[in-house]
Amino acid sequence: MNTNPDPFDEALPTLDTERLRLRHPRPTDADAVLAIFGNAEATRYWSHEPLPTLDGARTYLAGIDTGFAERDFFQWAITEQEEDGLIGTVTLADWSKQNRRAEIGFMLHPLHWGKGYAGEAVCAVLAFAFGPFDLHRIEADVDPRNAASVRLLERLGFQYEGRLRDRWFTYGEWSDSLLYGLLRADFDAA
Repeated sequence: MNTNPDPFDEALPTLDTERLRLRHPRPTDADAVLAIFGNAEATRYWSHEPLPTLDGARTYLAGIDTGFAERDFFQWAITEQEEDGLIGTVTLADWSKQNRRAEIGFMLHPLHWGKGYAGEAVCAVLAFAFGPFDLHRIEADVDPRNAASVRLLERLGFQYEGRLRDRWFTYGEWSDSLLYGLLRADFDAA
């Protein structure tokens, strides 16, 4: 087991993949955050409705920094290797040190859907989570209508573990959550 259960310094570690760089979000990312988290198509199956304004995006970014400082919320900006502009995010949230688990979430701007970026970014965060972060379990909560995210989780080895009925109220309606889990042993075997 890792003797240092908190592998962080002043910022999230930068994670590089073949095509992507995952880095700590910056205040200058506010326009890009609004373009994604203010987009009704992108947030259709998210746990909150779109951010309404640039000030909302700035507040969202400040919340990322607060969550990081409190060691409860770790949200990476996804950028393309050749560019530094935020095109999405991957998040580890609700870190339980004692139980060595966290929840994962991911979001991309619709212009970047279908390129395999989400899988590439999530794999990088999973490698970090089961490596230096020394987690034992990662959980995911997905709207059952979000077929692309369900396929991605299953392709990465997440196991379906149950359904929570009427868990979220967004866009004027109740929606269920499908719960998925991935154990370190499953990830190592893949």
